[in-house]
Order: sequence, then C-alpha cells, then structure tokens
Amino acid sequence: MRFSAPSLSSSVPSSLTGTPTLPRQILIEQVLLLWREGRRDTHSIAAELGLDEHDVCEIIEQSEGRRP
Repeated sequence: MRFSAPSLSSSVPSSLTGTPTLPRQILIEQVLLLWREGRRDTHSIAAELGLDEHDVCEIIEQSEGRRP
C-alpha cells in the first residue's frame, strides 16, 4: 500500500507563486514539507535547498496567511 503526502501547493497563495514553473512549485512544496515536520529552522531549510533564507521565510509566512 502506498501513501502520499497531501499537496501543499493549495496552501500557498497565488500572490506568492503566480504561475510557478514546476521547479519553483517543487521548491515551495519542499520548503513547506520541511517546515511542517517541525524539526528544521529556516536557515537549515534554505541551506539544504539552495535558497535565500528570506525566500524561505516568505514562502512560510504567505502559506500561513501572515502576509497579504
């Protein structure tokens, strides 16, 4: 039996993603998956995925509705 994680893309506002390319959408989902696991900070997520920490914070904040 296979289980798959629910899509996280529905929780990211379109204002952040616009019309994301597939690689961008994958990065957004990876950021949110690592963040929601609760064992990672924004710095380590940014380092692992090769992103700027500011971008990681923005993805998280917008997915949680903390920013317009």
